[in-house]
Amino acid sequence: MIYDKITNMPQYAFRNPRLASCVADIMTNLQGEAEDNGDFAKNTISFETVFKAEKRFEAHRKYIDIHIVLEGREYVEVTHADNLTNVTGYDSERDILFGDAAAPATFGGYLQAGYFLVCFPEDAHLVGTHEAEVSQVTKIVYKIAV
Repeated sequence: MIYDKITNMPQYAFRNPRLASCVADIMTNLQGEAEDNGDFAKNTISFETVFKAEKRFEAHRKYIDIHIVLEGREYVEVTHADNLTNVTGYDSERDILFGDAAAPATFGGYLQAGYFLVCFPEDAHLVGTHEAEVSQVTKIVYKIAV
């Protein structure tokens, strides 16, 4: 997991060339259409946050996620995938599984405009939530094959 300001993103040196290509898109073309170069998928989504108890952690095996909020803010939590309990079966077509995690084993905070969150396959993440106040969120989620 990496959480930082978008302005600091170029200081990270990624060995994965698809991830490096994605970082270049973020720094030069964040709100533009993604070039279809096969390195990553870029999805803009809008939603209303829900109370965190209503969602479950998700984890992926084939993709790295980069979450960037453009408007609003969402509460997120991250834990190692090994900490998940009550895990669903892995859906290989959608590259996702769901589970629960106890608070002492999680790291959480608000993701808002100007910041990014990178979740690697070992990083189970709870996204799209709030602790007290609903927020309308517009965000970009990049999916990068590992």
